[in-house]
Amino acid sequence: MNPVLIGYGETSVGESLDYRYEELNMWATQEALRDVDLEPDDIDGLIATAPFRTERFPLPRLIEYLGIAPLNFAELTGVGGASHVNSINRAANAIENGQAETILIVAADALHSDIGPRTVIEELSDSVSEFEEPANIVPSLYAHVANWHLDTFGTTRKQLAKIAAIAHEHASLQRAERAHRQEAKSADEILDAPMVATPLTADQCALISDGGAAFIVTTEENAAEIDQVPVRLKGFGARHTHDHISQMPSFEETGAVKAGQQAMAEAAVSHADIDVLQIYDCFTITVLRILEDLGFCERGNGGDLVDSGALRLTGKWPLNTHGGALAQAHPGMPCGIFHITEAIRQLQGRAEAAQVEDASTALVHGNGGIFSTQAVAILERGERHAD
Repeated sequence: MNPVLIGYGETSVGESLDYRYEELNMWATQEALRDVDLEPDDIDGLIATAPFRTERFPLPRLIEYLGIAPLNFAELTGVGGASHVNSINRAANAIENGQAETILIVAADALHSDIGPRTVIEELSDSVSEFEEPANIVPSLYAHVANWHLDTFGTTRKQLAKIAAIAHEHASLQRAERAHRQEAKSADEILDAPMVATPLTADQCALISDGGAAFIVTTEENAAEIDQVPVRLKGFGARHTHDHISQMPSFEETGAVKAGQQAMAEAAVSHADIDVLQIYDCFTITVLRILEDLGFCERGNGGDLVDSGALRLTGKWPLNTHGGALAQAHPGMPCGIFHITEAIRQLQGRAEAAQVEDASTALVHGNGGIFSTQAVAILERGERHAD
């Protein structure tokens, strides 16, 4: 059966697009279908993401709105920023098991214009439990890990800021409609931004955006009829370890260690084989910790890896070549799907000014909760058939 990722679509991203949740999902879906010349009737499976404010029965409502019923397979994701990497594996399994043949994975929301930054922060604060109230906003929970890393390994605030500088540099290479922020910023400028939760400044925290994306997983046989380069799922791994940060087994090791080892072993690849890195980047410290846990450097040496230039577009492991959640877009739950559509774009050779030369293997990572759920997929460029 060999399921493959074959096409993708994205909405514009930014602030106040004047589109609601359903409309953004429709926009992304239509773009994905157009990309591979398919019709709604060709879709028989769906994996979607609920809106930020979950309502009753959002999945049937979305299926009806998208006009893709009847479906053989449909589900909502629920592991935050790890949802969409996890969805690749869910879709592949559903196709291999005969539950569906062509699955649409879509995620979009109007986090900025429908809800607004202040309300998002207030509602996320309400979700923090009583024993974690002293750190009552999400950035402060990640700041715990950042301060531990700075104190334990001597990592500097500027090394963290350089991760955001790389994100802004890569976002500046995107088309205007594809990036919420397009201005390049230096590490010093990022350090000068307002402090949110020491040591994380505003530019080291994910944006609050509108937008979304979709991609299609189908059989290799179906993909052979489509004029696009298929992208194969070569390996996958996931770990679910905790909810509250007080219950995190250890700051020294996230679930990404085992998830990454599992994915790379299944794909039979080494770190040297990876051409593009798409690492979930809700905060700069997330990227630093995950790079270490995935083995791209020794634990504690993430700052040196950033300084080396390896994560820039011309480096050994170009990082988040679309700009990531720090600079491209973060519409809430849908955020991680952009890391996947960018990986597809890179492997299909369609990344324009941000294209990594001869990109054939990508590692895509998702992080849900407060380092709670980790998912890793290894994607590989296939051969185009429909010529």
